[in-house]
Amino acid sequence: MLRELTIRNFALLEVACLHFGTGLTVLTGETGAGKSIVIDAIGCVLGGRTSAEVVRAGTDRASVEAIFDLDNETAKVVADVLDSLGMSDLLEADNAATPVTSGPVPTTPELVLAREIGRNGRSVARVNGRAVPASTLAQVGAHLIDIHGQHDHLSLLRADAQRDLLDRFGGLTDARRDLADRWRELGALRATRRQMQADEREVARRLDVLGYQVEEIAQANLTDGEDDALMRERARLANAGRLAELGATILGCLAGGQDGEAAARDLVARAARDLDALARVDPDVTPTATTVAEASTLIDDAIHTITAYVESIEFNPARQAEVERRLDQIGTLKYKYGATIADILAFADRARAELDDLATRDARGHALDTRITALEATVGADAAALSDARAAAGDNLAAAIATELRALSLKGAFEAVLTRVPAPDGVPVPNDSVRYRCDDAGIDAVAFHFAPNPGEPSRPVARTASGGELSRILLALKAVLSRVDRTPTLIFDEVDTGVGGRNAQVLGEKLSGLGDRHQVFCVTHLPQVAAYADGHVFLAKRVIDGRTSTEANTLDDGGRIIELAQMLGGTTPATLAQARELSERARHWKRATRADAA
Repeated sequence: MLRELTIRNFALLEVACLHFGTGLTVLTGETGAGKSIVIDAIGCVLGGRTSAEVVRAGTDRASVEAIFDLDNETAKVVADVLDSLGMSDLLEADNAATPVTSGPVPTTPELVLAREIGRNGRSVARVNGRAVPASTLAQVGAHLIDIHGQHDHLSLLRADAQRDLLDRFGGLTDARRDLADRWRELGALRATRRQMQADEREVARRLDVLGYQVEEIAQANLTDGEDDALMRERARLANAGRLAELGATILGCLAGGQDGEAAARDLVARAARDLDALARVDPDVTPTATTVAEASTLIDDAIHTITAYVESIEFNPARQAEVERRLDQIGTLKYKYGATIADILAFADRARAELDDLATRDARGHALDTRITALEATVGADAAALSDARAAAGDNLAAAIATELRALSLKGAFEAVLTRVPAPDGVPVPNDSVRYRCDDAGIDAVAFHFAPNPGEPSRPVARTASGGELSRILLALKAVLSRVDRTPTLIFDEVDTGVGGRNAQVLGEKLSGLGDRHQVFCVTHLPQVAAYADGHVFLAKRVIDGRTSTEANTLDDGGRIIELAQMLGGTTPATLAQARELSERARHWKRATRADAA
């Protein structure tokens, strides 16, 4: 609930610090005293549109601060809103370090909304001290207060809110939750199918490209490491003459040539024989003799190897050209598909897997269509059943509202109108050849209608009712729906327009009854309504030093009696007695009503 409201330099209000309790609080004062200023200030701190015109003349800025005590349910809703905006840490329980999230709230958290409006028209909004966009105030405030009588804040005039309230009134929230689960599942399946059908031509092109790529790599018949072997072969073919020349020179050094020069093999062999002879005389040189003997053997092995190598060298331009072509082919594939042959082969494996997946696309599409058709039928049947239940709930709601409107002396007919919109992409409904647009709440659009004059067609209440009629219709709705409406604070402005006499007393009783389940504020000119208040704020206009300002003060019991007398026509012994009688009658009614409820 709204616990405290501080207003500074807002229109005619220089400063006001108001504390509120539970139940019904009325705002009274003479015409032009500025009762609507308080309502406008609350609308401002709830993120409503504002301008520099609200800044009191001669000051730089106006400010409004509202402090709320949140019950567990409201705290959870507000926490969810802040969490969706990435500000989950803004709401903390009093004297607790743990932010309010899902689950039970251990203590009552405090929420502070504030807004400053500068002379230049710019405003600064804050939630618990942190600067936020004004839209954040609006999103949070929508769950805290309903201001009835100012169209910018009438939640009951929103189509989605009307449907929600009708469903809660009819006890349909469980059925609606089940429908929402199936609708989300259907939406996911439809999204998958749309993705599959996004561009069949692109799929066909993809099939062609993948088929070509797989075939091109397959025809190349690549072997991992083949490119390295080919590059070595290309180097030998390109340098065959030089390799043969070097090989012959090496053989000449090792094995000797035709010029009769001494060869390494002969010299090492001779040294090995001499060392062997030496070792027979002096065993100490045996290791050296063994080493040289091994060297002689190794030189023989090298001669055989080099001889075979020289003999393998060929001057083959045709093979050289073939190797170059193969390396060019591999290089082209590397450019297209990967840096190595292993990468190319891996690319081919992935392409074949994608080809296999696309090849089964049609079968998967048909299977998905079958699932979608079956789920559409289920959603359509559930939505139709929910629609029937809504229609029955709408009739019951209309009857209850009619009773309330008669008590408020408002003639006319109220009804909850359900409409369906045909849509090719909607859901089928049993025993109906038309598909209807659907969302997670079903196939119905719900609108509260009102016909002020008998014989005239009903129209949406927002476009049909006058300001006073609208406030009373909303009061009747709130009276009926108060047990299912979760908004903790309700504000009624101009609700008593056109009401008087006995009906004024009924209006006071209705507002007081709402105060048992909500915190209620009401701007009123009727003493019969004000008498039922649990709290009373009096606004008066003062002129000091030639400057007009409005003062807002909370009245005690004595002050309330004087204000009721003033509202009855002036402070006289007769009006004071009448004021006491009104107050006592209201007190007796509240005691009796609450005793019956207990």
